[in-house]
Amino acid sequence: MKNTDEPVGLPARVRDDELAGQASAAGARALLASIMSESGSDAPVVSPSHRWSWRPRLVTGTVIAGVLVAGVVAGPGLLRDGSATSYANSAVDIVLDGEQYVARIKDPFADHAKYTEAFRAVGLDITLRPVPVSRGSVGKIMGMVITGGDRPDGGRTPDPSGPRFGGVPLSMETAPKECEPGKDAGCVMVMRIPSGFTGKVDVKLGRQAKPEEEYANFDLAMAPGEMFAGVRLRNGRPVDEILTEARKRDLATTFSLVRIDAKTGGLSFEPLPSDRVGRDWTVWNAWQVKAGVIRLLVTPERLPENPFYNGSAPPPAS
Repeated sequence: MKNTDEPVGLPARVRDDELAGQASAAGARALLASIMSESGSDAPVVSPSHRWSWRPRLVTGTVIAGVLVAGVVAGPGLLRDGSATSYANSAVDIVLDGEQYVARIKDPFADHAKYTEAFRAVGLDITLRPVPVSRGSVGKIMGMVITGGDRPDGGRTPDPSGPRFGGVPLSMETAPKECEPGKDAGCVMVMRIPSGFTGKVDVKLGRQAKPEEEYANFDLAMAPGEMFAGVRLRNGRPVDEILTEARKRDLATTFSLVRIDAKTGGLSFEPLPSDRVGRDWTVWNAWQVKAGVIRLLVTPERLPENPFYNGSAPPPAS
């Protein structure tokens, strides 16, 4: 990918009217480099995505103003027209790469407003909300809502490497692959979205949960790679049998009583202390609460069918 931060050849002296509208252009950055050289300063020339300070010598006020705009991070208000092709803050770097924007999420624990600020700066209405998940779901999309907007690809087939939401090819990954953002040094989450998309996107993105933080992907306990992977509960199994399975995996257990609304068939759940749960009760589902803790969803009687598979609730991933 072309490095847009590399200065290109430009005379050290230009007319004031040549600076108009060029605050973030390569020429302005090159002019900054030239002025820094003439002033004798040894301060580094940095991209517009980083703050810096310097002391100009004998430079006209108009040129100083142009250079300052080029060298300081432009606030979201200045860039909301989407004219910028790159933006960076402490949480995320976004650059235009061909026909898509690539966002590298450096701090998965940052306030989500930092991500919104960056996407707005490049003209994308994206709200990114990192949510705590188990290791198996780090870097994965946990939910998305798209409102409005036309397909930006002119009807072409979306990128098969990413999920398709409302016709928008959007992909997520970690770099390096299978690393844990927020835990492994140099590990980032990478998000790609078409540059021409005009709709509004609200994304929930899985990030590594902090110690004792509860998982947002609680209902994926039996999915591959998760803490209860391989356990089958579609037909229900005795509590005693599942407790044995939990001990094999060194998992602490909690319980919730499953209640079924007689009129609607909807489900509700009531936390139960373990000493009130009979070992012959039936386990119908399992949720991962946080690292090392599994919740078993039980009834004292054996039901005709598993309520998590008959439309009363979304089925578990087993």
